[in-house]
Amino acid sequence: MKDTQSKISSDVSLPVNPELEQLQQLVVDAQTRLAELEVEYAKEKARVDVVRAALFRRLRERYEKRDRLRLIVGYRQRFLNSLGRGDEGEAKQTEENYEKARRQTGEDYEETTVTMAERRQLTAGEERELAQHWKKLVKMYHPDRFASQPDKLETYQRLTSAINHAKDCGDLKTLKEIAEDPHGFILRQGWVNLDFSDETKLSQLRRINETLQLEIIKLIESLNRLKESPDYELFQLSEQRPGVLDELAAERAEMLDQERVELEIRAGQLAEEIAELSGQKPSRIV
Repeated sequence: MKDTQSKISSDVSLPVNPELEQLQQLVVDAQTRLAELEVEYAKEKARVDVVRAALFRRLRERYEKRDRLRLIVGYRQRFLNSLGRGDEGEAKQTEENYEKARRQTGEDYEETTVTMAERRQLTAGEERELAQHWKKLVKMYHPDRFASQPDKLETYQRLTSAINHAKDCGDLKTLKEIAEDPHGFILRQGWVNLDFSDETKLSQLRRINETLQLEIIKLIESLNRLKESPDYELFQLSEQRPGVLDELAAERAEMLDQERVELEIRAGQLAEEIAELSGQKPSRIV
């Protein structure tokens, strides 16, 4: 009797919700597609960044001089306008603002130099590793799960922001850290913990699938924009003609030198106008 009951029980299976199964498969397919696109985008962007970094290293000094002169011209013009209105307080504030802007520009160039120095193409091993990480990372898209919990929603938004920032910067280390231990990463940031356990509710799966589809569309658009950009065209040219970067650097150097001369002339003219109006040369906007 018991054997018969066991056999009957083993033959009976629980009813399966076809829509649930279909949604689960759609989510899996979308996650796979998104991971593939993320890896492709990261690879292509890394190649473009390497070329941009090489060009920046060749031209940094000229860009820095050009931007400093642009700053001087802009602030001397504001300073002159303030004097013309007889507003000495505004003129003084303009000088102080210039000093802050000048320091910030210097810091920005230093930061960019450090960032550019780290740009390199991914190795085949890193590309495989990146693919593995993205397969885990795309499973963290849980739309509206934390909508009724503001503190957890903030954590989720911070986490996705960290993932996107790491992707944009080519920060494989951070992507790996989040993919392998999202809870640990969240705790190390001091954020409210999140629950990433799988759910099988139809409404939840629908929202996850919708969000994944939107992410796929956004990423395809970003990839298309990247491939249509002048920087990508330059990357392709550099692959075909190894000397093209030197040629382009020489052309841009000539343009930057010409612009620098024009800015120096304009800066000198403004200094003379300021001196005529105030009786003194600009003391700090130099």
